[in-house]
Amino acid sequence: MNTPHEWPPLIRAGSIPAWIRARDFVLTLCAWALLAWWTRGALELIADWLSPPIFTLSSHAPPDWSAMWISLAPFFAIAALLAAWLVFWSAKRSTILARQRHDPEQPAPLGLDLHAARFGIASADVVALRGRGVATVRFDDAGNIVPGQAFAG
Repeated sequence: MNTPHEWPPLIRAGSIPAWIRARDFVLTLCAWALLAWWTRGALELIADWLSPPIFTLSSHAPPDWSAMWISLAPFFAIAALLAAWLVFWSAKRSTILARQRHDPEQPAPLGLDLHAARFGIASADVVALRGRGVATVRFDDAGNIVPGQAFAG
């Protein structure tokens, strides 16, 4: 098939096959069902708490919060350590990035003639290549642009 390819590739709603839509729908339903099954105890407590008499547990015993805390405390401790580690490293990295952003010793922009001379092409070709969104340029083994390519237009 010799059709031109778009870049970046766009996925349009009309081009998605029906079997992919059905697959995604079934996988989404399965994921929600699995999540509901994993949290069924909490969902039953919420349903009991919201059923008449409202805001009262009538068919379930209240949860043992101290036993829950004992089993969940290690998870919260590890999560707190990871969050502290993330805050520490992000603060350290932000100072490095702030220093780089305000570095006054940035090199001068590359001039058009120097840019063209580096690759052995005319300045007009550099201007033409800068104006294109996508350009195919052939290079030789030494890293130089292969002569004789048309860049304008």
